[in-house]
Amino acid sequence: MTFEILAIVAIIAARTLWVGVHPIPHDIEPAIMPGLKNIRRVLHRQTIVSGRAPYGIIWYAINLPIARAAKFNGRYWILYLGLIDSILLWLSLTMGWLGFLAYAFIGTFQLLRAPWNTGINWLIVLGLVSPWFLVIAPIAKLPVGLPLHAFGDTGRAFFFRHNFVYYGLLGTLWLIVFFNLFLPAIRDASILIQGFGWGLLLGYLFIRRGRNTSPTFLS
Repeated sequence: MTFEILAIVAIIAARTLWVGVHPIPHDIEPAIMPGLKNIRRVLHRQTIVSGRAPYGIIWYAINLPIARAAKFNGRYWILYLGLIDSILLWLSLTMGWLGFLAYAFIGTFQLLRAPWNTGINWLIVLGLVSPWFLVIAPIAKLPVGLPLHAFGDTGRAFFFRHNFVYYGLLGTLWLIVFFNLFLPAIRDASILIQGFGWGLLLGYLFIRRGRNTSPTFLS
């Protein structure tokens, strides 16, 4: 148990240090924070989403209180997300060490590159508590509860640049939790196979893109 605690503390410390010294993802200040601030106006049809956080009302219910606590400062918002994520890291240990490592990687990658997906990660991992969260997670990712025009933003975002990576990682985590619940015999094998595939893909993309840090269009 002590080793597990040390591992989680080390992950949190490394994430916090990274967020503290590196630039935050480009889309947070011009899009995510304004989207969170304007959600009431969107719901009252006083403005449109227009690419600013085109996610579901459940996503807003998760992220708006955290953003308010961070005073809508993007860097603080990410730091708070990372701290809360420690609870989900602990929960992921119920999937064994491979499951924990898979969530640690996916959660860290999303937190640092696409932190707006962190809350969706939480819903997926909460599927370990109740399978219904596996249904709720995709509903939260899609703009369910927002005006219909927001679905157009979601469709465009999916095919923008490398956003398929972020969606794919969400799908991978969903499958891991699903297998853990309903097909535990193949859970570890699925983690290894998917991990190998992601290693090849991310390695290829890293080599091809170099250190390009262009905007991600809110995947």
